[in-house]
Amino acid sequence: MKKMFLSAFLLLPLFMSGCLVGNRIVYNIVPNQGGKGTATVYYMNIRSDATDSQQFQEDQRLIFDYMLKSREFLKERRDKGQDITSRELYLENGQLNGKATYKFEKLSDVEKTLSYEDGFYFLTLALDDSVITTNGEIIKSSNYKRILWDDKVDTLKFEISIEPAQGTQLKDLAPLYKKGQ
Repeated sequence: MKKMFLSAFLLLPLFMSGCLVGNRIVYNIVPNQGGKGTATVYYMNIRSDATDSQQFQEDQRLIFDYMLKSREFLKERRDKGQDITSRELYLENGQLNGKATYKFEKLSDVEKTLSYEDGFYFLTLALDDSVITTNGEIIKSSNYKRILWDDKVDTLKFEISIEPAQGTQLKDLAPLYKKGQ
């Protein structure tokens, strides 16, 4: 999996046990002066890589109870600089997706390597990170790649593909989702 984005998306810090997996993350970031702003992040096709029924039940509890409903999750994210204003799970094309909108005080609260300098926003990525789409310009060097946006852009947009480790067996969570949970 892409290491940088596993720690980035607001849902993922809870998944560090390595059980919940998505295949894409979509960011829409609206920066304001002073580094503050709002971000809407979509985590697409959420599944479990649990190897036993106990892990699979824990994954269900994490996503459907803790992340979707609990105040503790909101506090945890606020402590990390992400003040969640909305969060939801939804089905689309038979896949379970997540969406969260949050306010942030610093660009690095969205992504550690997201910065602003000399009239440009930029995000530094590993060379093997797969950028699917962006409204910025991708620049590659021998050590990394960057997405670069002029500060006249209102919304920084990018979509990253995430590949699970080779041979990982994924279990679908979409059939377990009940609207209004």
